[in-house]
Amino acid sequence: MSLLIKHAHHLTQPMSTKISENTNIQLDLKTVVAIIMVTASFVGMYYTLQADIEEARKLPPIEVTRLEYELKEEWNEKMIIQLKDQVEMLEQTQDILKEEIGITASMIKDGTEADGKLEELNRQLEELQNKKPNTRVIVKEVKVDKKGRKL
Repeated sequence: MSLLIKHAHHLTQPMSTKISENTNIQLDLKTVVAIIMVTASFVGMYYTLQADIEEARKLPPIEVTRLEYELKEEWNEKMIIQLKDQVEMLEQTQDILKEEIGITASMIKDGTEADGKLEELNRQLEELQNKKPNTRVIVKEVKVDKKGRKL
């Protein structure tokens, strides 16, 4: 029993290690090579990153934004034209429907036929329905070089 108490007493005492000039550290060759390789990798990555940052500072950002601006302007122009066509078609449809309502109201009031006028207006409405503007948006991929110029 006294043997167990001695071992237990040894485990409960704090382990103190003093590091001084006389402390010996033993490393095998693999560990030393690994430490050197990791350090060299970090130094290499640091200098590569610094070179990339310096190169990025020298590149003009205007070229890329100008290309983006031109593409956006082109898309906006197409969308405005499509919207204008749609508004014109809606205005024509509105005019035809107003005329139809007027003819129908006069037919009801007078009790007369409109001599094919309603058929003509219906044909015009069908033409407008078939003439709907194309609202499809086409996205075009443009290849650019590192400076943002079109290839």
